[in-house]
Amino acid sequence: MEMSITENKSSQAYISEFAVIIKKMRLLRKLRRKQAAHFLPFDHKNIERLENGRGNISIEQFKLFQDVYGFTDADVECIRSGKYKAIEKIIEPKEKITTKNRKDRRFCHRKITRECKVLKELRIQKGLDQYSASKDCKFGRNTIGFIENGRVTLTEKKIRHIVETYGFTMELFHQLLKQPLLRHEIVEQCQDILERLDENKLRVIFPMLQSMANS
Repeated sequence: MEMSITENKSSQAYISEFAVIIKKMRLLRKLRRKQAAHFLPFDHKNIERLENGRGNISIEQFKLFQDVYGFTDADVECIRSGKYKAIEKIIEPKEKITTKNRKDRRFCHRKITRECKVLKELRIQKGLDQYSASKDCKFGRNTIGFIENGRVTLTEKKIRHIVETYGFTMELFHQLLKQPLLRHEIVEQCQDILERLDENKLRVIFPMLQSMANS
């Protein structure tokens, strides 16, 4: 549940601390605000506003920054207490602005692999939206969206965790990998075809589709 950190004086002090920590996390990852905006549902101006304490930061928003920047709760405590050395050890000194060398890195450009599409198919079969799926997997609320949109690298361990959380087996996952078209891909292509048809053609095929759907 989203909680606003603005209820009393002690909470107001906490907002300032949250603002300081999210800025320090970004700087420790050597990201400019415009680069950080690639991975967050905020533009660089909103990130600057939050970092400078000119906006309320909810616990949910703070956890999103924490997850996107890749810091654990223990890391956050080190940042809060000023123990920077404990944090800096996990950052390679030669790394540039991006998180290129991280195994669990996020990409500025999409790399939607077949594995991403199969995970999307399984989520849809399970009847979950991306936020609910992220919650079930105990990820940050946007993580499944990042994965399905090809912005996060996938390891075998992470794939297995997601598949089994959805209640499926890795055997099914590998079977779906071999299918030329997944159900949601067929649906998307059919929708694309239907949108390009004129009204007369739609009226011709509508009864046929309706009959097939009801059979």
